Amino acid sequence: MIDSEAVTKVVSNLLTNASKYSRDWVRVSCQVCPSEGSFTISVADNGIGIPPDEQQKIFHPFYQAMDNKPGTGIGLSLVKSIVDLHGGSVEVESGIGQGSTFHIHLPIEQPETLSAHETSAARPPEGILSAPIEVSDEGLHQETVRPALLLVGDNEDLLHFLSDHFCDRSHILTARQGEEALSILSDKEVALIISDWMMPIMDGVQLCRTIRSHPTTSHIPFVLLTAKTDIDSKVEGMDCGADAYVEKPFSVQYLESCIRNLIELRELLKQKFSQMPMVPITTVADHPVESHFLNRINELIEENLTNTAFSVDLLATELGVSRSALFSKLKALTGHTLGELVQIVRLKKAATLLAERKYRVSEVAYMVGVSTPSYFAKCFHRQFGQKPGEWADSSRQTEHHLPTA
Repeated sequence: MIDSEAVTKVVSNLLTNASKYSRDWVRVSCQVCPSEGSFTISVADNGIGIPPDEQQKIFHPFYQAMDNKPGTGIGLSLVKSIVDLHGGSVEVESGIGQGSTFHIHLPIEQPETLSAHETSAARPPEGILSAPIEVSDEGLHQETVRPALLLVGDNEDLLHFLSDHFCDRSHILTARQGEEALSILSDKEVALIISDWMMPIMDGVQLCRTIRSHPTTSHIPFVLLTAKTDIDSKVEGMDCGADAYVEKPFSVQYLESCIRNLIELRELLKQKFSQMPMVPITTVADHPVESHFLNRINELIEENLTNTAFSVDLLATELGVSRSALFSKLKALTGHTLGELVQIVRLKKAATLLAERKYRVSEVAYMVGVSTPSYFAKCFHRQFGQKPGEWADSSRQTEHHLPTA
């Protein structure tokens, strides 16, 4: 009993890692242990291996092991999260120059927990597959205040079914077609949109393109539901800017998994931006409109680092959006208010200046608009976990280890 999509993601991540580091082979195997009520998926390679002191750290978000190749640093963290949600465990066997083997231990059966709609006599509407396992919805409970979920489609049964399923963790808004959805978005803050493709007047693809083109809505995660399974339709569905493309018939557990992964990935990217000095603000952007929007915000903040009159109203005017829209968009994209974001941009600018090794710490503090060097050092350490001098030294060491042309 597993979430097949989630476990596919686990094996895919392990295969990707193995293929990057292996010399010439990768082996995948599965062993069932009925007496223990479990089974094990193993992915092995004959690559460079992992040092003993790093074998547990590699499951931490963003951790980059020695001699790592380019990547996001979140693949193994997601592997562990998914396996943990299944009540399983992850082990790694490795030695320098001896390759690595990852063992995923999972229970054969899961505790069966049925939600209210599954115990009722009503059947799911067409296009929804019933399933006995209720996948954890931990990723949907990140906020104390329930986030708003917008459901869009002209199938009443589908809207009612999804509304009933998500109503205990989200504030539900519904629209019967694209124009109505845009009207709702004009005066409501929405955390995520689930839309059917086939609708009259404005279909799901047109709706998604419209949402992505507008700066106040381009950041909202968008899940597209469709019965179209041909390659051209899949390409069109992703090209319109949808974050996930879910084919009918689908299980509601699979849909939850897609939503949970979207939320978790965005949270991880927010953490990476906030905690790593040289990671740009565009890291949290999923689409070109967002990237341009965030770049412009970053430019305006840097231009006004020493401007005591700089405010939300001034920034909103420069960007051509309302104060409330700017606040909600910044919070959704970065997880920070404008004041917090200004502080982070200041400190990231300071990190760049420190890495150049042309200025003393006190000079950098004044250059980014902090009048007291001691307060600057305290803020820098709290944000990035290093004192300014330590960061400058570490960036120097990193530069010395870079290969020469």
